[in-house]
Amino acid sequence: MEDADDEIEALVPSNYDEALVRFVAHQMIKGKSEKELKRILTENSLFSSRGPPAEWRSLIRQAAIVADDIKWMVVAKAEMDDVEHQRLDSFARRKRAMARLEAVIESAHDQADSVSKLNQVSFMVAGLIKAQESMDSFTGAKEAAPQVVVNVGYDPLAQFREVIQKEIEVVDVEPLEDDDDVE
Repeated sequence: MEDADDEIEALVPSNYDEALVRFVAHQMIKGKSEKELKRILTENSLFSSRGPPAEWRSLIRQAAIVADDIKWMVVAKAEMDDVEHQRLDSFARRKRAMARLEAVIESAHDQADSVSKLNQVSFMVAGLIKAQESMDSFTGAKEAAPQVVVNVGYDPLAQFREVIQKEIEVVDVEPLEDDDDVE
């Protein structure tokens, strides 16, 4: 493990104080531009504006790496704390498992050359149905009631015409008396 850390440090040598790199990374996360960062650092005597450009690029590169690490850490922590994310992750895993099971069943059905092998396929289908029912109860689809009652004879144009006709009857337009009176 220590050898891996040494290899990483060899790839990204740090000539700067870790606090400075983290400060620049936080400013980058907040959306500061490189020009603004350079101005802030030179005003506070944390960086020499007369230094070589390679030195500045090195600091920015290190800060960008730290900023990416911070962003990923924040996202990972939010995902681990979020119950909904865990439910979505579990849902995705279950869905992938069901797709694999369906593929296995189709393959087994194609390869079944006797009644006993078809019987095994029927047990697989029963397992798939049980997995689908489990998925429905997990997602709440089992208890779900339709949100909208579908009317098969529904004509949206007829409804639109009715609404327009009702609005035409309601609108009262009063004529202006005279332009002389209005001032």
